[in-house]
Amino acid sequence: MHPTTKMPFKDDYTWIPCFGHNLHLAVNKAINIDRVSAALTRLYRTLSAFTRSSKLSRQLKTRQKQLGLPEHNLIHDAPTRWNSSYDMVERFLEQQQALCAVLAEDRKKRHLMPKDNDITILETLKEVLEPLSPFTDALSGEKHTTLSSVLPLLWKMLSCLRDKEDDSVLTGEMKSLVRESINQRYGNREVQLLLNTATYLDPRFKASFVALEDDMKQSLLEQVGNADDGAGTSETPMATRAEASSQSRLSKKSKTDLNHLLSAIQGEKKGRDDDTSSQAGLSTQEKLNGEVLVYSKMPELSTDEDPLI
Repeated sequence: MHPTTKMPFKDDYTWIPCFGHNLHLAVNKAINIDRVSAALTRLYRTLSAFTRSSKLSRQLKTRQKQLGLPEHNLIHDAPTRWNSSYDMVERFLEQQQALCAVLAEDRKKRHLMPKDNDITILETLKEVLEPLSPFTDALSGEKHTTLSSVLPLLWKMLSCLRDKEDDSVLTGEMKSLVRESINQRYGNREVQLLLNTATYLDPRFKASFVALEDDMKQSLLEQVGNADDGAGTSETPMATRAEASSQSRLSKKSKTDLNHLLSAIQGEKKGRDDDTSSQAGLSTQEKLNGEVLVYSKMPELSTDEDPLI
């Protein structure tokens, strides 16, 4: 969104950037490395030759059958979506043997044959981007809450970008650029505090992915306390409210791509504190602390369930 569009909200709300757009910008940092972008440009030129020539397309189909390869069409990337570049590279590597066989037979097209160095770069690009491909559309088109899913997705994404001992120089450079961009775009403390709060209040995650737990709880209690001064406290225990809505939850499960992704992430990162404590309930602050305590001890929901029900 244009900066002038969000100006009216600047003083009243914390601006949360679009996850998909931020991922696109971060991945483009890696794609725009000179030797990577040059290899992609040459690949695009090669694939365009097949798109424009019905003869080459027919020869490619013949070679696919002879080599037992899937009879898939070649893919061109779109500059507005980084994962289209990934799809283009993945499809080329799948069809590399058939494509190169066709070019080797045509002296006029032989100059379009991908060089070994380019193929190595493209294989590296696929290796780095492949774990990130499920994240692109994870938060788009969702009908339910997604803000609370950002921290789990960031945790998983950054774990995919950790350096490994056997990483090549190019692999390390690409991972580093994507990591730095993501951390920079989500490094603002106000943004982090809001994301921590949203994730904590999602009964599917609670404190599993929260890094600012103490600050988040203090801020949350202060906000609830301020609201309570004008509205009075509810005497309905949180545990009772949870029991009343449990039956409703069970009847409204729906699986989406985001749910499947979050389910895998949730299973990978388990572990909560098992501290127990009693609640005196003498003051408003103690009542609020008790509510937080009861909530924190409730079992986490499955990622298949709607956290708003």
